Amino acid sequence: MEIVGYVLSPVVWLRDRFASWWDGYLALVDVAAENARLRAELEQARAASLLASEDKAELQRLRELLGLEALRERPAFAARVIAKRFGPQAVLKTFTINKGFLNGATAGTPVVTRNGVVGRVLRAAPHTATVLMLTDSGFRLAVISNESRTPGILTGSTERRLEVAYVAQNARIAPGETLITSGADGSFPKGIPVGVVTQVMPGNEILFLQVHAKPLVDMDRLEEVLLLKEKGSAPPLLPPAGPQVRTEP
Repeated sequence: MEIVGYVLSPVVWLRDRFASWWDGYLALVDVAAENARLRAELEQARAASLLASEDKAELQRLRELLGLEALRERPAFAARVIAKRFGPQAVLKTFTINKGFLNGATAGTPVVTRNGVVGRVLRAAPHTATVLMLTDSGFRLAVISNESRTPGILTGSTERRLEVAYVAQNARIAPGETLITSGADGSFPKGIPVGVVTQVMPGNEILFLQVHAKPLVDMDRLEEVLLLKEKGSAPPLLPPAGPQVRTEP
């Protein structure tokens, strides 16, 4: 028995050590699997948080778009900017939206944001459309200054500069005035902000001043826009602002 004990003791010791090592290995495998699962859940939670933040920001932008006074007169619908093409290599300053003529985005449709005029639809496919931006040299828009009520024709010049043509030499327009749509061209409703006058100088021609302005909309940060339909084609998004009735206590 003594001899058997000497023989079996190392075997039992090895068995116990192996069993302890195996249990530890299984525990480590379980911990690694748990860590992998927790990492996956953390990544999913981060992705969901980012999506929620983006959805919240988009909702805020759409709510601000719905604050336009023009929506009380004209029906409108929102569109997302899906591609941009402007810069020194672009022939035309344009961008593409995810709405086409099947949605009402026909050529000439005014495009705006909460800050003001963006441009108008240049051409449209069934489900997408190209918008010619306000800053393109081929863009034309009838405007009027908000303070001195000086009319003119606004044209694009550079990425961040506009020009106002046919402003009379005796006009009282001054830097700092806001330019708004006059409604004379029949496409944009009257009163939508367009830009701010930055410089007024005597022109090369005797009859007109040289007026420069900057757009109110940051064209580099466009994500969602509103397209204004023809008046009477559908109910406006916002109800008309009725007279306020005061009630005596």
